[in-house]
This record gives sequence, structure tokens and C-alpha cells, in this order.
Amino acid sequence: MPRFAAFLPLAYALGAFAQSVAYTDPNTGIDFMSFQDSDTGARFSVATPETLDTDFIGQIVAPTTEGWAGLDLSAQMANHILVVAWPDGDKVMSSVREATGYTTPPVYTGNVTTTPIANGTFVNSTHFSYTFVCNGCITGESDSFPNTVKGNAFGWAYSSDAPAKPSAADTALNMHSGFGAFAIIFANSSSASYSTWASWAEAIVPAAVTPSNGTVGSTSTSGQNNTSTAPIATTLNTTYDYIIAGAGPAGIIVAERLAESGAEVLLLERGDASTHASGGRAVESWNETVTQYDVPAMAYYLSTAGVTNEYCTDTADQAGCLLGGSSMINALMFVRPQERDFDDKWPTGWKWSDVSASAESFYERNPGTISPSKDGQRYDQGAYDVLSTFFTSNGWTSVNALEEPNKKTDVFSHPPWNIQDGLRAGPVLTYLPLAKSKKNFHVQLNSTVIRAVRESSFVTGVEVELQDGSRQIINVKTGGKVVLAGGALSTPRILINSGIGPADQIKTVQGGSVGVTLPEESEWIDLPVGKGLKDHPIVTLKFKTKSSLASLDTSAFTKPDQTNVDSFAQGSGLLVQGGQRLNFWSSVKGTDGIERFVQGTCNSPSNDTIKMKVYLTHGLTSTGEIGVTADGKTEYITQPWLNTDEDKEALASFVDRLIGFAQAENSTLTLDAGLTASSNVTGADLIKTFVTGSHYVGTAKMGEDDGRKGGAAVVDLDTKVYGTDNLFVVDASFHPDLPTGNTQAIVMVAAEAAAKKVAAVKVGSAPAASASSSAVVSSATATQAVSSSAAAVTSAPASASITSAPTSTSETATFTGTTAITSVAVPSPAYTEVPKWGRCGGIGYDGPTKCASGSSCKYQNDWYYQCL
Repeated sequence: MPRFAAFLPLAYALGAFAQSVAYTDPNTGIDFMSFQDSDTGARFSVATPETLDTDFIGQIVAPTTEGWAGLDLSAQMANHILVVAWPDGDKVMSSVREATGYTTPPVYTGNVTTTPIANGTFVNSTHFSYTFVCNGCITGESDSFPNTVKGNAFGWAYSSDAPAKPSAADTALNMHSGFGAFAIIFANSSSASYSTWASWAEAIVPAAVTPSNGTVGSTSTSGQNNTSTAPIATTLNTTYDYIIAGAGPAGIIVAERLAESGAEVLLLERGDASTHASGGRAVESWNETVTQYDVPAMAYYLSTAGVTNEYCTDTADQAGCLLGGSSMINALMFVRPQERDFDDKWPTGWKWSDVSASAESFYERNPGTISPSKDGQRYDQGAYDVLSTFFTSNGWTSVNALEEPNKKTDVFSHPPWNIQDGLRAGPVLTYLPLAKSKKNFHVQLNSTVIRAVRESSFVTGVEVELQDGSRQIINVKTGGKVVLAGGALSTPRILINSGIGPADQIKTVQGGSVGVTLPEESEWIDLPVGKGLKDHPIVTLKFKTKSSLASLDTSAFTKPDQTNVDSFAQGSGLLVQGGQRLNFWSSVKGTDGIERFVQGTCNSPSNDTIKMKVYLTHGLTSTGEIGVTADGKTEYITQPWLNTDEDKEALASFVDRLIGFAQAENSTLTLDAGLTASSNVTGADLIKTFVTGSHYVGTAKMGEDDGRKGGAAVVDLDTKVYGTDNLFVVDASFHPDLPTGNTQAIVMVAAEAAAKKVAAVKVGSAPAASASSSAVVSSATATQAVSSSAAAVTSAPASASITSAPTSTSETATFTGTTAITSVAVPSPAYTEVPKWGRCGGIGYDGPTKCASGSSCKYQNDWYYQCL
């Protein structure tokens, strides 16, 4: 698995970070170079030998008796060694991880260990301390740093919330509530006493490692099960025409549009409510009628906000596990797709001419804005003024990114934000209220979908795990449909848990600890689930301004003054804006002849400083793959960033172009002082250090090339999973390509179009719902589960002074400018089994598809499937 980092000159690597200070630990007497965060009180310290080799002594001290803290071997955090520690009762637990992004870092697999120093390792009533020798940590590879450097920038992270299972060394970690970086010059941290101090370290027998999620799933006397014991699932009597698994941006849109037909729709969400109007209660101290997700200015600061449990802990990278999904935790970018985003690689029936009407329907409800303040003013515009001059002087053009989405070469714009009525927009604001007004729409929160329950090619329902660990099986009606909308990092897990995907991945589930009931192996559907993963890599550049530029402190957004609080209540001011100040786009023709697009988002994080985040976007050719782990997480099998030479060359050449702009005599910017210390720094150097975009697509790709026959597609042009009759995928998973901008807008446009496709598919009768023999039928549970969750969503009033969410005046809504969805489930004759050797599918065939016991429906040719 490749890792990426850059060993840049010391001035660049250390100059921009907080500096450490000399500190003698009173418990051990060890002399450290140390950094203490003033907000959290957490302290991180390092001591080194006079001649740096492979080891160092580290210390983590955190003012918590429940949370965790970590020392990362790079300020970049991701793809580097991370030592984490946390209290478990009266003892300290530790683990060596490898940070991969905004998700639980997996256990590090290299030859690195930590050995505690006893008198510096303890838990008391106010804090815990972990003092340790980091054995083999200086690897000389890109996951660490070489022993030839004179210093290093270390990262740190802290959370006051306890890990999921404190007694397990491999436990899932919740999102940090504080993080940062500090620099250490090794001449200052070295000591002749190092060998004496290191000799105090003594290995202890670690606590038994148990799975971090060992109760998910269910057991049955039928099917193929893995090794854990799981609760008995209760089968509900209430059934639905449509079950939507995942209330992210796509799931909410599909659910609302399908509910317009009068069909009974159940929307399932694994997380809790988000916005105040939806029932969320992570409110701001300065306004108890809005949550941290409502306030646009908080978008940059959610990872350190008062509540951070909205981030998934079991996905390969950052994802939102709450109502609205990742549309509730992203940075608000709303880049309408250019026509090429669909026309270049989307299949027949999904070109721009096919989806443009759906796009307009979506934009009518959720248009986005470049000027969100009700008073018509823009605030904190110093960075825009500097940057607009910078780009204009180099021949670039100012555009309105919302009105001119096809202009994506050498242009800049005020940021296009997903903001409406002074609040974070998206389907929770613009679609969910319409759905909630319909009696045939139901939502159930805190319900994790484990798998689709299927009988051969028919999906009869889903199995969910509730917050208390209990299980439910919820079935669809005759002719009903299940739509997976968990996102590109979670939907693959549901498919694999349902016996759909690469055989090796299904076998991982089969032999794992999560308790999933799989179909018989003869019923597995071999599709390339998880393959073809794409994402935007992001390179961050810093520049200094030649003229004075005042930057607002973080507290202006997280602890606003009364003037800004009052303005927000009127839908105006600084707090109704996102964090970006200018966006830009361009393109680069690759050596392979492919045009690759580039996006930039810019702001001013400190005085006289500009930060540019440069994304490689539409046209990139790098791909990766995700899979599942034995304990139920998704992980990278192959990372998807910059793994083709042409992608590297394209991004490097564009960064070189920006460097050239800054070197021009009339430039308003100069490269960061650390960079100018080395005249040889190039784009090729800088792209070695990047972060993920968390804009994942393609893990259940749509196409005509059926994956069962060697193609790359998991779903067909109706988004129906190949080999199934009534299972669909509608989220970023099915997107066959990356867009030019952030994925938020295109995911919702595609969901609008997909809703029509799903509704139009005719489905025959399923076999009688047959939950596993461990299931118990209960109608009361159904009523309680659905109605109580719905109440949580509808009971919270919105703030009239700041909220103007769309409402519906009738029980039914129609598509604006498009044909309304009118089809529901289509009944057909009673389902019968096909005997062995009989026909069970193919072009023109509309008979039964379930094969008799001992056989399964196999592809012979496009016209003929046979029970074999």
C-alpha cells in the first residue's frame, strides 16, 4: 500500500508550526522538548538520543479520565505512524495506528512497538499519562521520518470522549475534538542520559484484543454465518413499498420523490438527527434554536466542535453518520456539474441531455448561492480582493460559478455554497420537510442496515441493528424495492454482507466477527463491488501577501460576538457564510491526451497569509479499491490517489504554474517564506504531500458492462444491482466518474434522476417473506420503532427568525418541470420456483426467477439464464 509524504527542507517543514519548549517531567525526571495545547491542556513530549537512530521516548498527557490522545509522527497526520493512548479504569491502554483520514485509524502493521516507562504511566483523578519508548518508530520511510533530519513536525490529536471499547487495544476511536502540530529540533531534544531513561521501559503483557464491533449482525440456522454470536432478529409485520437504506443527500431525495407517488416509504438512518428542525440538539451556546450543523460558519470547525460523534468510525475515510449524511459535515461547497461531468464517461441515458431536467428540478428546491447574506453584503473579503487581483493579472476571468457551470478553465468565482435562508442547505432542509408532510413516509433513526435479506435474486427486506444492539428484519411488500444509499464507503459493505461482491470479500465476512447471515455460497453474486474507487487528491499551498491582510481569529466563528449573533438571527452577516473566500478552476492536458481539471478553494487562515487547496478532479485516471475487514469496517485495499504518472504530471504542472504566478514581479503574493528558502522546490516536490478530498465515487459503478460477465459495472442503467430483481444503489457509489468540483451537487442531481429510474422498474412478486429461523415476528415493535423515530424528527420547532424551510401545502408533491413519479409496485402472478435446468431470466423473460433448492440462476447468454 503506497504512502505519501515529502521530506522538504527544514525551514519549510518546521517554520510554520508551533515550537516546543524544554520541559522536565516531574515523575520521571526525563528532559523533553514539549508542546502543551492551551485549549485542551493536553501535552505531547519527545526525548531523543544524541545520535538519532530508530527509537525515541515519547510522552502523552491528557486531562481526561475517559478520552484519548495521540502523537503522530508527521504534521500531515494521514498515512503516518500514530501512537494513541487512553485510560481504561486505572490502567493506560495504548496502540500504534496509521492515520488514514477522518476515520478510525487502523492498527499499524509494520515492525513498530511501544514499551511503557512505569513511573511516567498512570491514571489519576484529573488526567492520564503515557510515557513510552517508541521502538523502531523512526523508519526512514514516508510513514515516519529519516534519522538524518535535524528536526521534525509532529502532529497531535485529542478527544474527551471515550473510545468505543476502552478495554480493546484495537478499539474504534471517535473523532478528535482538538488537533494540531508542533516542531522539534532534535539538537534540543537530545540527551546523554537517553540510554538510562530508555532502560526504564519494561514490556507488559497486553490486555486481550477483542473485536471493536463484535455484536453487529445476526445468526441463523440457515445460511453461512461467521464466528460471533449475535442477537435474534425480530421480524416486523409492517411492510413497505420502498425501503431506503441511508438518509444522506441521495437517500433523502430518493425517498421524498418516491413518497410523492403515494407509495409507503421507509427511510433508515444509522445516526441521529442533525439540524434543530429535524430534532438535533447539538445546539450553539449563543443560539439554542440552531445546531452546529445549521450554522454555515461552523462548517470548517465541526471536527473540533462540542459534539463530534457524527463522524463514522467504521469507514475507510471521513463520512457523516447522522441525518443528512456527509452533507451535514462537509465544507458547504456546491459546485454545479458542468455538462462534461456527465457527457464524458456516464453511460447512455445518463448524459447531460438526459439528466438536465432532473438537475433543474433539484436546483429549484436547492439552488445554492454565492451571496448568502440576506442584506446583500459579503463579509471578510480581504482574501478575495488579494486573490482576484492575483488571478486577473495572469489573464483569468471572474465568473458566477452557479450561473456559468460550463466555464471551468482559467476562471475564479465567489464561492458557491450550499446555503439557504441563512442556514446549511441540502435535503434535510429542502426535501425532508416535504416528505414528513406525507402520511405514507416514515423515517427510523439510529438503525444501522447490516444487509439486504434476499431469497436468490429477490430482496425481501433488510436487517438492521438498533442503538441498543437489538435486531430487526423489515420487509418490503409484494413487488417492493430496496434502495441502498449509505454512501460510497458504506454501501459496498452492505452489498458484501448480502453476498454480493468479490468472493474473497464475502469470505472475509463469513470468517469474521460481525455476525452476518450470508446466503448460501451458491447464491453469491460475483460483482466488482469496491473496485474503481476514485477521489480528489488535494495539495495545500501557502502564500504570503505583499500588502497587509487581516485575518479573523477562529473565535470569530466559533465564539461570535453579539453583533454577529444578532446579524445571524436576521439571516445576515459573517456567520451565514462558509469558510472559503474564492474558488478557481482550470485544466491541464495530460501526456496521455486526457484533459484533467483542477479546482482550488482559498481562504486566509492567519494575517498576511493565503491558503490554497488545489484539487485534481474530472479526468484523473487513478483508481483504488475498498474492502471489508473481519470486524466490519471498510478499508483501502488500494489507495486511489495519484497512482498514475499522468495524474502526477498534470497536478505537478499546474502547481508549477501557480508558483510561476507568484514569482512574477507584479504578483500580489509570494510563496511561503519556508518555500523560498529553497529555490529548487517544484510542483513535483509539493504534490508528494497531499490529503484526501473525501469525495469518493465508483464503488458500485453503473454501466452496461455487467460485472458478472467480466465488466466493471455493479448496477445497470436503472441503478439496479446486476443479478437481483429489486435491489438498487443510489448514492455516489454508482457514479462512474468524478466531477470537476466537489461531489455534493452532482450526487443530488443524480439522485433526482435515479428516483425516476427506480420507480419505473417493474418488479414481480417475491416469495413469502421468510426471515431466518431465529427471527421473531412482532407488529408492536414495528409501530414503536417507526413512530418514535418519526416523532424525534418532527417534534423540534424551527426558529422563525432565522429559518424558512420549504413546506408543502398538500399531501402530494409533483416534479417541477418534469414528469411526476406515478408508478408504485406492479403486482404479478404468485411466485413459483423454477425447477433445476429451467429458464430463470434473460431478455424478454418475465417469469419467476427463484430456482429450486440446490440450484441457482446462472447467466448463459443475454437471452437465457438457467437454474443450474
